[in-house]
Amino acid sequence: MGRKSRLQVLYSRFIFSEMTLISFSIPPLQDPSQYQFGRTKIFFRAGQVAYLEKVRSDRLRQACIMVQKNIRGWLQRKKFLRIRQAAVIIQQYFRGQRTLRKAITARALKETWAAIVIQKYSRGYLVRRLCQLICVATLTIQAFARGFLARKKYRKMLEEQKALILQKYARAWLARRRFQSIRRFILNIQLSYRVQRLQKKLEEQNKENHSLLEKLTVLASSHSSDIETIQKLHQDLEKLTRQRKISEENERKNRMGYEQRVSGFEKHNLGLQEEKKKLEKELQKKTEEMKDKLDNLTKQLFSDVQREERQRILLEKNFQSQKQDYEKRIELLNAEIMLLKEENAQLQNQIQEMQQAQDGLKIEIEELSNQIKTIPELRKEIDFLQIQKLDAEKQLQFQKHEMREKMSEITKQLLESYDFRDVRSRLSPEDLQHLNEDGELWFAYEGLKKATRVLEKHFQDQKENYEREINEQNAKINHLSQEITHLQKLFREENNTNECIRLQVARLTSENMMLPDLKRQVSELQKQKLDLENHLQDEVAKKNEKIEDMKDWTPQNPDEERSQKQALPLRKDLSAKGKTVATFPEFQRDRLEKQSERANGTGSKIWQDVAYLTMENTDLEEELDKKDRLIKKLQDQIRTLKKSIETGHEESPSSVLREYLGMLQYRKEDEPKISQNLILDLKPRGVVVNMIPGLPAHILFMCVRYADYLNDDSMLKSFMNMAISGIKQVIKEHAGDFEMLSFWLSNTCHFLNCLKQYSGEEEFMKHNTPQQNKNNLIHFDLSEYRQVLSDLAIRIYHQFISVMETSIQPMIVPGMLEYESLQGISGLKPTGFRKRSSSIDDTDAYTMTSILQQLSYFYTTMCQNGLDPELLKQAMRQLFFLIGAVTLNSLFLRKDMCSCRKGMQIRCNISYLEEWLKEKNLQSSSSKETLEPLAQAAWLLQVKKITEEDAKEISEHCTTLSATQIVKILNSYTPIDDFEKRIAPSFVRKVQGMLNSRQNSTQLMLDTKYLFQVTFPFTPSPYPLEMIEIPSSFKLGFLTRI
Repeated sequence: MGRKSRLQVLYSRFIFSEMTLISFSIPPLQDPSQYQFGRTKIFFRAGQVAYLEKVRSDRLRQACIMVQKNIRGWLQRKKFLRIRQAAVIIQQYFRGQRTLRKAITARALKETWAAIVIQKYSRGYLVRRLCQLICVATLTIQAFARGFLARKKYRKMLEEQKALILQKYARAWLARRRFQSIRRFILNIQLSYRVQRLQKKLEEQNKENHSLLEKLTVLASSHSSDIETIQKLHQDLEKLTRQRKISEENERKNRMGYEQRVSGFEKHNLGLQEEKKKLEKELQKKTEEMKDKLDNLTKQLFSDVQREERQRILLEKNFQSQKQDYEKRIELLNAEIMLLKEENAQLQNQIQEMQQAQDGLKIEIEELSNQIKTIPELRKEIDFLQIQKLDAEKQLQFQKHEMREKMSEITKQLLESYDFRDVRSRLSPEDLQHLNEDGELWFAYEGLKKATRVLEKHFQDQKENYEREINEQNAKINHLSQEITHLQKLFREENNTNECIRLQVARLTSENMMLPDLKRQVSELQKQKLDLENHLQDEVAKKNEKIEDMKDWTPQNPDEERSQKQALPLRKDLSAKGKTVATFPEFQRDRLEKQSERANGTGSKIWQDVAYLTMENTDLEEELDKKDRLIKKLQDQIRTLKKSIETGHEESPSSVLREYLGMLQYRKEDEPKISQNLILDLKPRGVVVNMIPGLPAHILFMCVRYADYLNDDSMLKSFMNMAISGIKQVIKEHAGDFEMLSFWLSNTCHFLNCLKQYSGEEEFMKHNTPQQNKNNLIHFDLSEYRQVLSDLAIRIYHQFISVMETSIQPMIVPGMLEYESLQGISGLKPTGFRKRSSSIDDTDAYTMTSILQQLSYFYTTMCQNGLDPELLKQAMRQLFFLIGAVTLNSLFLRKDMCSCRKGMQIRCNISYLEEWLKEKNLQSSSSKETLEPLAQAAWLLQVKKITEEDAKEISEHCTTLSATQIVKILNSYTPIDDFEKRIAPSFVRKVQGMLNSRQNSTQLMLDTKYLFQVTFPFTPSPYPLEMIEIPSSFKLGFLTRI
């Protein structure tokens, strides 16, 4: 085809289908003897191709000359036409100018120009004058017309306004007259009706007061009996706790601390009593002032009576609800006491079992430690036996040599004893037995043979005995190695239990750290209850005074005295109930203080401390549940009392308990302070233990709720931008700090989940409580900011992963490949390679335990910072992928590591990593699957590589490795010693032929920078926003809860 396209210049006509037509179309090839057709090409005689090339070059030269001729002619013609056109135009203008000069003179031109100018100015002057006249006329007409219309409109508005004023005063006078007449009539009717109604109500009230007194007496008796039973139960519990304290070793220290704290509390109680006295004095002053004001309130007698009725109905409802609450509380206390007894018995049983198990473990550990001590002695004995074996073999060889020499000397002596020199010279070895007629030489030789056989048997027996002893010692070593592995597992389990104990101790101490906040809440509730009791007493006093004042207005004095007498026990009952409710939190407070003292004590034994802390934890959880119930009940009581106080006394709203809405009030000027204290200056270490997960995120969302509540768009935008920019700045300043990145990744996810949970969308409201649904955003949709926060979380996650990878990557190769954890094969080295000093230095620095410790540090830090479990699993999956990829890449690059010994070592290290995943409950994180290529490479190094069945097994088993990677490992495989055979090239070719059908990638090295796709799961927050409080360590005192 190349020749055909080259000779197209010679064709007279272009025909490409048949070679014969092409050949006949070329004039030089008319002679058929100069060429011959093949199947796909033409064959020419010698010199024909050069001749065709010469003809082709001549044709091309002629064609080039023709093309140049035509192009040059076209260019010259174009240039000539352009010059000719220019000359014609120049001549045209020149001839026109010449004719004009001949026809017109200069004077005529000046005159015509002057006439044109004069006409222009005169016409302009006339037109301007006419326009000015028209403008002046229109302005004067408009001014007069507008003035006339404005004056007319003003007169009309003035007349209408005066008519409205007249109508207003006239209608007001008529309405006042009508209202006064109607009011007189209505007042007369109301007075008569109210007097009749009051009489009926006073009679009904007296009857109802009798029934209420009976009910109150019954309730008081039942309540006193319930209090007695509760006190008895508490006494029983205190006895049990005292009995348990007697068995503890640190009882004296705890008692001393307890007495000191009791003295401190007594001092605190004395201070509180003094404050109580001051408050009573102030209350007396206020009561005297209120008595003065009551003189002015006598005019509103009838309205107060109606109000009193409402209050009485509310008190009845409160009494009924309190009765039900007390009954429920008694039932709950009984059930809780039973549960406490059962749990106490169970815990004691568990403690006994744990102690027994611990004693058994200690005994086993002592036995195994004794056995471990015998291991070096056994090794010494084995070495001594091996040395004895070598010495015996040397002695055997030496004795053999001596026997041979003795045999030769004896034969010489025997032969020399006879003077048969001519016979000895002609003697053949076969006829030696016929030498002597007496047969002395033959017998001597036979005796030597028997002696050598006896010696050989003796030495073989000794050798067998030595081998038998060596095998026995090897069996003992294997048995001891198995026991050592069992011991290692036991030690690991004990370490794991110790770590669990340590974590539980940390968690319980963190929960105990929350006790001051609970105490503060209890003290606040006590203050609120005291305020409410004071208000109730004031209200009762006011009602009594009002009843006394009613004696002057109504004639039924005996009934009033009776109602007053009935009101006195009501007041006493209210005060008694208030005292019981107030003493209940004090009892709980004392109990919590005792429990905190117990929790702060340090014991000598770990298991006793754990049992003690678990029991205290259960007590704390029960107390917290009780406190939640108590707080709810107190809030209900406060709400009902608030309603009664608002109806009776509207001038004192400041002492009523406020219900928190889960918002934080702030000003726009406080945003830099929030960013500085809550985001930039907040340190995760030391704060994480004492707060709920994601507390800064919850605080930010409570501020967002406040901006949404105010419906302030600019305030919300500025706050969200401030929060996002603050998080970005923190991440930028602490780009290499793992704890800070983990802390703010957790808070960003929590903030994102809060925006979703309280967005009002149905898919995010499934797991919310009704109270949480009330806290949804009202005015704004923050879906755009959710996307921004999601992008920011992805950025933090990638930076977080890179920090973990940079810290763990130097440990991977020394710990996974170079460190020898299998001591039985640590002395074996592949033949033909020198030792590498750099790798030996690395193994001294990093081991497999250092990798596991680093992973445990990452795991505990993420758990403490409250990172979502699913996100934690994704991070661990990325780390395990890095470990497998880096180890496998270094295995490909280092030929000295491709041996059976290293395969066993890698398999052992992978099992350590899998055990770590099981300990941390991370089996579902897909981390184990990322180590599958490395596990298959370790299996490939250990498997037999000789027959075709072995090749088939390799191709079937190594599914995650590519064909190039398998062939690279097989080619790089090096035997451990000279006795192991190398892999035959034919075997490698067989495996390569079986793997050719695979369509995987041909890349050898794994990409260590590969990142799995991250997803942020939605986990709703279980903590209600109303109960979240800001710790003082955050320095956010300028924020107020509303």
